[in-house]
Amino acid sequence: MAKDSWISSWYIKQLPSEEPPYQVNKDVYERFDQRNNLTIGRPLWDKSIQTFTRKTPATRTKKINGDRDTYRLEDYSLFLAGGVSTFRMGNNINVANRGVTSWETLGNKLPPDISRWEGTPEAATKMVTRVARYFGADMVGIAPVDQRWFFSHAYYPDCSHKEIAFRSVDAPNETEKELIVPEKMKWVIVMGAWMDPGMIKYTPSPLGCAETRLTYSQMGLMVSGVAEFLRGIGYQAIPSINDLALNIPLAIDAGFGEQGRNGKLITPKYGPSVRLCKVITELPLVHDNPIRFGVTEFCEICEKCADDCVVNAIPHGKRIWDDPNISNNPGVYTWYLDNEACRKYWSMGNGTNCTACIRSCPFTKHPGIMHDITRAFISKAPSLNPIWRELDDVFGYGKQEDGPDFWQA
Repeated sequence: MAKDSWISSWYIKQLPSEEPPYQVNKDVYERFDQRNNLTIGRPLWDKSIQTFTRKTPATRTKKINGDRDTYRLEDYSLFLAGGVSTFRMGNNINVANRGVTSWETLGNKLPPDISRWEGTPEAATKMVTRVARYFGADMVGIAPVDQRWFFSHAYYPDCSHKEIAFRSVDAPNETEKELIVPEKMKWVIVMGAWMDPGMIKYTPSPLGCAETRLTYSQMGLMVSGVAEFLRGIGYQAIPSINDLALNIPLAIDAGFGEQGRNGKLITPKYGPSVRLCKVITELPLVHDNPIRFGVTEFCEICEKCADDCVVNAIPHGKRIWDDPNISNNPGVYTWYLDNEACRKYWSMGNGTNCTACIRSCPFTKHPGIMHDITRAFISKAPSLNPIWRELDDVFGYGKQEDGPDFWQA
């Protein structure tokens, strides 16, 4: 998990692993099929989605011609360039076992006549955490492999559709029909990369969304670097960004935070302004425990992200157990998003992604003692939550800003 201040260590409650801050109906919940995802999946086969995803280039042209700050040619160019190392050069953040997410070594391996590294799980965890931070991770935690969070099937740009299976085999392998994960790979190194609120404040413009693409590029180095390190000391590793498994429940299990109304992971230090990635390994590690610090109770009264969403993709009201949209997965007690409306806005409203729900969230702040004190009250005195929600507006937090200062710096 992230390094905590003395204040946050007081208000963050450590939970037993068997009592995470989420509820799952085991009689309903099934592993999610990546084919129904709205980034790599449905845009490739669902004509109802393709009708608007194909309009992304035209949306960008319209916005550029509108000559509005943060929506100009240079802003869109920065947005697209930010993701060059994980959306180009044979890489894709949503695709398993390709490029930086390769299951095979990219060159590093145990030297000849050298035994693999041996040590206690505690020593291994300390070592791996240091390596992850060296490669740029702002948050590092260890979660046990929970097969519920892995996709039932992986989906590829060529529309191939492969079952993700756990088997008693020696090494991870891809066949024509399957991705096979060895059962002995029992640990997940979860990493978080902070997105600067100083850039997120410009979202949903391409200038602001460039921060998300840049963060994904950084995570390409993080997952490939950590995986190559593990291979170099004699252990197998599967690097993964948005492919293979759901990041948020793994991050919750790794002690990063709780899920909010906006569907994002909300952390004590960075709020929802983080992106997540992971490496699965056989190296025995010590897993972290989930935490609670009042997110659910605050989200129940706040609704600021729902108020700010221009397409009403974030619901008001209470959590529910299911949603009829195939891009959601029933059986979890949560706030289900209208992911189709969100994806449509990406293509026809902006020509980028969005991230406005991260900008508007009261937990999105630069780390600091005053914000830590507020979070302590949120955790320890939830009856005051309406006051903090009101003050967030009074002080002008969460509003979209124009960005000429970025280019003039």
